[in-house]
Amino acid sequence: MKFASLAAVIALAFTTSACVIIDADDHPDTSVNISKTDLEPIQGATIDKGDLVIRVSSNGCTNAADFAVESSRRDGTASFAFTRKRPDLCRALMAEGVDLRFPLDAYGVERGAKVRVRNPLVRP
Repeated sequence: MKFASLAAVIALAFTTSACVIIDADDHPDTSVNISKTDLEPIQGATIDKGDLVIRVSSNGCTNAADFAVESSRRDGTASFAFTRKRPDLCRALMAEGVDLRFPLDAYGVERGAKVRVRNPLVRP
């Protein structure tokens, strides 16, 4: 079942009009002002209908307002970093996590632009 979900996410990623790069390596990025250890681990990222969609773990009460978003642009690539502002203290553990949408136009990113997510990638 997990393989089918992963295959669906990968297939969806190839059908989007923009490119998402999940930068989970250990190379520091001086354009992001937050520590790599502060970044929320994510389960995946895609572009859907002009929104950057990230999947994060949740205990049932996680929403987009719980995250601080740091964005920057360099060499035609928009870079995003997500940090959790408030812990999710609910008790409904959601093993598959939740998808959170962030409209790219709100960050000045045009449709079709390259997008890099600086957060570490983890398996659900």
